[in-house]
Amino acid sequence: MYRKIFLISILLLLSLLSFEQDVHYSQWDATPLFTNPALTGNGNCSWRTGVNYRTQDQYTKPFETYNAFIDKRIKPGFIGNHAWLGLGTNLYYDNAGDGPLKKIQAMLFMSYSKGFNSDNTIYGSMGAGLGITNRQIENNYIFDNQWNGTIFEFDPGFSSGEDITKASIFYPDFNFGLHYHHQINKTIIFEIGSSLNHINRPIESFFTGEENRMDRKSISYLHTYFKMGSNILINPSAYYIWQNEVDQLLMGSNFEYTQAYLTLSAGIWYRYQRDIIPLIGIEYHLFKLQISYDVNISKEHTASNYKGGMEISLVKSFCSGNRVDKTCKSLQFH
Repeated sequence: MYRKIFLISILLLLSLLSFEQDVHYSQWDATPLFTNPALTGNGNCSWRTGVNYRTQDQYTKPFETYNAFIDKRIKPGFIGNHAWLGLGTNLYYDNAGDGPLKKIQAMLFMSYSKGFNSDNTIYGSMGAGLGITNRQIENNYIFDNQWNGTIFEFDPGFSSGEDITKASIFYPDFNFGLHYHHQINKTIIFEIGSSLNHINRPIESFFTGEENRMDRKSISYLHTYFKMGSNILINPSAYYIWQNEVDQLLMGSNFEYTQAYLTLSAGIWYRYQRDIIPLIGIEYHLFKLQISYDVNISKEHTASNYKGGMEISLVKSFCSGNRVDKTCKSLQFH
């Protein structure tokens, strides 16, 4: 039955091939709260924190994105032996282009998880995130109205004709997500989940009286983990993102080799019709460092010279005695 579920899920994801131009992460495991609020508190330890830096090469000034999060799993007695809560926060900063256009966001997250069997190898989670977003613009852009036909160049002294009345705006944001986890046996884990972002469709405009609402963004994913022998783990996965009639599919796998408290990892990922993404990483005593680079292979590769985005992440988990927490059952090597 699980083989059928796996194959059907893969086919559904593969049937949605396309791409989008939104800001995105290649290292999904380093930005769990950004991916799905239901993942809050669902790491292998009771505490987890991480930072992520991404630079996206463009034809002009590269985009820069920073992300930081912290989350914790708690087990208050009133929710029973096979349930737990997750609490967390995520900070996000993006600086885009020559303008520049900046986005700063702070969100709080809470999740509820329920185990469906005695050892929590099967559980479901739901989570929500609520936060505030600030958008800033420094009007360094050049518009067509500023073209000086006499000297055949742009003149910033000319009026742009754009009535930008506010250089900074704030708006609330609300996200929701679901996650299902099933450890089939001692060697296989299957996970599937989905989240919906910008549920409230906040107004995002620097112009007075203009109602430019953000489109809702959905993220769906499929994770599988296979333990091969006593030291090797592979996790083929797929991610599908949709927003405003454009979409993106990311698929691939990481390969991990573990010896005692040291884990070496390497991966190869493919963003459909856009990037090939090699990844390397190392984990030691629950410190996990990963580096990846998006090699652009789209139709624009002649202009981009195959340049894409570099991403660096560092995630630290805090377990009691450096042991995996049995609340959130997972494949173990230690």
